[in-house]
Amino acid sequence: MSDAVKPPPSAFWDFTLSIYRRDGVSPALIALQDRLGLDVNFLLACLYAGSHGAALADADFARLEDAAAPLRKHLIHPLRQVRRWLKDQSTIAKESADPIRRAVLAQEIESEGLQQRAMEARLALASGAADPALAAGNLARYLAWSKATAAAPDLDGLALVLARAFEEPAETARSRLAKANAEGHKPN
Repeated sequence: MSDAVKPPPSAFWDFTLSIYRRDGVSPALIALQDRLGLDVNFLLACLYAGSHGAALADADFARLEDAAAPLRKHLIHPLRQVRRWLKDQSTIAKESADPIRRAVLAQEIESEGLQQRAMEARLALASGAADPALAAGNLARYLAWSKATAAAPDLDGLALVLARAFEEPAETARSRLAKANAEGHKPN
């Protein structure tokens, strides 16, 4: 008998799982996380809000950060550090380390889901029509709010993720991001 408790349903988590599996999304998000220090869950929240026709403002990001920061600091980042160490280390034989690394990865993913549920509880999104332009604006505002400076490869990664999330051509997504940046990151 398992004593595992099933987490409560989450539309944000379901959205994430459907997007994350699309071609190129996972490596693009991880690259943005590693190069710019962005939180993948915040990038996904930008897309999720856009899929509900919602624009996020600085106050929304601050509320989300209040929910996410403790989980990121005390749970997600330590698990990620252990998982990456197990992958790169040479102290323990690979065949011994890999099962532990996979178990840590499963816990890290579950922790990401906890963070998303905490964030979702802070977002009051009405159910509006999906709007990739709003999602692009959300991404641009998140970059500005986080004080990240995106280089060309980062913008390509953002465009890929936006294109996959809304099933549109990458060039259309790039144009949306360029327009959102040119408009000064102001929510509608």
